[in-house]
Amino acid sequence: MSIVVIRPSVGMSFDSRAEAYDFYNLHSWELGFGIRCNMTVDKSVVSQDIVCSCEGKPELSNTASAQTDCKAMIRLHRSDDSCWYIQEFRGDHNHPLSGICSENFCWPSHNHLKPYTKNLVRRLRDDNVELSKKCQSIYEYFWGMECKDISLDLSDIDSDKTIELFDDFGSLRRDDPSFMFRVELDDIDNQFNTVLWTNGRSRTQYAHFGDTITFDTTYRTNLYGLPFILFVGVNNHHQSILLGGALMRRKTVESFKWLFREFVILMGGKAPSTILTDRCHEMEVAIQEELPETIHRWCKMHVLNNEHEFLGPICLKMSGFKDDFQKIIDGMLTVREFECAWQHLLDKYNLHDNAFLSQIYDSRHKWANPYLKEKFCTKQTSTQRNESAENMFKGYVPLNRSINMFVRHYNKLQSDLNSKESSEENRSRKRPRFISKGLPIMEHAAKIYTRAMFEMFEGMISQSGSYVVHEKEKGKAYLARNIRSDQQESWSQVEFEVIIRAEDGAVVCECGFWEHMGMPCCHAVKVMIHMGMQEIPAGNIVKRWTMDARDTVPVHLIGNDRAAENSKSYRTSELFIAGIKFVKSGSRSDQAFEGAMAVLDQIKQELSELGEDEDVSELSEQSSISAATTDDATSTLSGSETD
Repeated sequence: MSIVVIRPSVGMSFDSRAEAYDFYNLHSWELGFGIRCNMTVDKSVVSQDIVCSCEGKPELSNTASAQTDCKAMIRLHRSDDSCWYIQEFRGDHNHPLSGICSENFCWPSHNHLKPYTKNLVRRLRDDNVELSKKCQSIYEYFWGMECKDISLDLSDIDSDKTIELFDDFGSLRRDDPSFMFRVELDDIDNQFNTVLWTNGRSRTQYAHFGDTITFDTTYRTNLYGLPFILFVGVNNHHQSILLGGALMRRKTVESFKWLFREFVILMGGKAPSTILTDRCHEMEVAIQEELPETIHRWCKMHVLNNEHEFLGPICLKMSGFKDDFQKIIDGMLTVREFECAWQHLLDKYNLHDNAFLSQIYDSRHKWANPYLKEKFCTKQTSTQRNESAENMFKGYVPLNRSINMFVRHYNKLQSDLNSKESSEENRSRKRPRFISKGLPIMEHAAKIYTRAMFEMFEGMISQSGSYVVHEKEKGKAYLARNIRSDQQESWSQVEFEVIIRAEDGAVVCECGFWEHMGMPCCHAVKVMIHMGMQEIPAGNIVKRWTMDARDTVPVHLIGNDRAAENSKSYRTSELFIAGIKFVKSGSRSDQAFEGAMAVLDQIKQELSELGEDEDVSELSEQSSISAATTDDATSTLSGSETD
């Protein structure tokens, strides 16, 4: 009897319910039964049953029904990090199966299975290979290719596309000498586990705007299911900019540590002040160990990525809920305001038992503004920015593209973002400024800020009209009070203390907006106007928002240009580019292959004589070029680097 290749087991985890459904659907196709999703166990959708199509009892009058009250099923449960795992598996059926690999009958649920996936399962059955012994999920095998002793169509495709990927890197390097990439090898099969790349413009952008970055691993729509990762920053026009891209086969602590370490090296050795990510335990551990001085926050967008699923019915039934909810999660509130507003929301709409709201409230210290208001985030935490990798790449990368195509589409996206940035730069330098009469401080703002940031300051001027100022201590402390407090929410704070910092004259408010955004809040602006200030105090001006944000080379980049050429990472990149040509030439025929292997034997001998590492001996046993992980984060890179 042939073994079962695709076998569910309790504890298997998946990134989504759809992924779990696909896995169980392939299992059902292999054995010969159909599946469907049953009703959820509770309204909060924290659990999902996927059952046999013969589940349920037929009506007495329906003699043609396929229902036999079959109990076969998997029960999925949603974990705290929004992944799904198999909590229960029942494999016994009370009815005849329709034949291995749909030999006799095709169930409706199998109509969308891809032909190459079916062929792969057939081949594994013929080779008597049980997939579940090797990995937890079908995706880890199909796109991880751990069973290197079996020749598979997908592994052949991956090999070809990997060569094309590094060939593309070589072309990009010729066009941009500052283009750099790094490769992390898998210790098991010597295939790449992680690839990181960036270019000269991105490295320059990071030098000026790398204080806060987002790191998104949620985009997976490539042919092999690999997470396509973006490093994203914000420029002085408050536009998104690309700082780097990566592909990762396995999301492990060590791989994330390697990725963060190499990214910092490529960017000149200076770690970001704040990093915003999706929720991932392995990533969190890696950031703590590799970037100990960096503030780690969760992107609100990923915390709320199931908002429509869990709160959609509430929004339809309860008018006003969506607006009330949005005020709380996006407002720059104090801790007291947030706590009171949340309780008011639960009371008003009777949602004390809502599992989704309870879950995100329990993790509020990782994503809610009030608890990290003193951390500079360039306002990237707002759900209104909505700059996930998926949204940025929408329209650029069609579904099921190979890995090398992602680099090409990445470059297209970056080119378009660069064009938008240039347009905004011209708009800032050529525009006629709108200046409110009677407010000299507006003239100063118009001179120093980019157009986008000037418009934000202008908004603060407008909002300040709702406040009056009371002096607590002349020249040192003031109170800004909302004169429309009767129109505010019951939980809203209506009075804010504003102090004048002695060391630099900065006007700072307890609301925390200036620390969070780098822009004076409406309360501080009102005090500036009250005190008759003609200009924004120097202590309140954050250079990254000004027209002169790029007028100097950051200190951490000076003198580091030549250091790159002495690094192991640099040597690895150069060898990869040269090696790709060698592999392509040596694989054209049997004679070419034999010649290439002979050359490798000679190189191995010569390197051994030079006293190289014993790992060099592996060269003669490989038919592809590999590279070792890079050194510790001691060498730094910058602007220009020659081939």
